[in-house]
Amino acid sequence: MSRPSIPRRSVLGASLAATAAAIPAVASSCPAPGPDALLMDVLARYWKAERSILAMEAVPEPSFTAPEYPAWESRFDRLIASRTVAIGQMADLRAMTAEGQRGKATVLERCLPPCLLWCDAGADIPEIRLVLSLARDVAGGAA
Repeated sequence: MSRPSIPRRSVLGASLAATAAAIPAVASSCPAPGPDALLMDVLARYWKAERSILAMEAVPEPSFTAPEYPAWESRFDRLIASRTVAIGQMADLRAMTAEGQRGKATVLERCLPPCLLWCDAGADIPEIRLVLSLARDVAGGAA
């Protein structure tokens, strides 16, 4: 295992408590009946992983040399992978209801800005600003 050059907690920013408070609560991962049942299930899995990631980031990370670090890192990596899979699945599902559209927009509003920090494109490209504006409009500024 190589030592990460940037602490993982820095990816999501400094205010984890405020961020966690803004995350929509999802009662169940069981699909509800309706045209967006599968999408709602994927959204629930995304937010479950996101809340777990934030909870891990809210407490001190074990030292890289600590015996518990490999298990901590493995759990963190699994959560990141689960969140990534959910985002990919959402991209493949069409939102058929306003609730489904808001759900996808809230995720987009939440995850796109930090993602752009790692890209060369940045967030100040007119097309990216338009996408984020649309996400805010549809999500109602929820993220």
